[in-house]
Amino acid sequence: MESLKVKGRIWIETESGLKIGVGRARLLEQIHLLGSISEAAALLKIPYRKAWGMVQDINTNAFHEIVRREAGGKSGGQSFLTDYGKLIVEKFKTAEDYFTQFSEEKI
Repeated sequence: MESLKVKGRIWIETESGLKIGVGRARLLEQIHLLGSISEAAALLKIPYRKAWGMVQDINTNAFHEIVRREAGGKSGGQSFLTDYGKLIVEKFKTAEDYFTQFSEEKI
């Protein structure tokens, strides 16, 4: 009998219209680690303008703010995830892990 593989993409959605898939989750995770949207975009090899648009869309459609920016003086500003943002990333990673485990099971 031929083995079957489960393939697909996952994302999480909220009632407020927020949608987080793998690309957005990775961006949020890197913003959290690096403290910068521009550095996160560079690491992920996406244009800053696209990353900034994604962050704006995420914050606009979220029930609570997810990415907070602080303007900086001489040392520059920083961006960071709120507690709600960290929760969203954690939930996505958990769902992704479950999906990966399920998709690797023999059917």
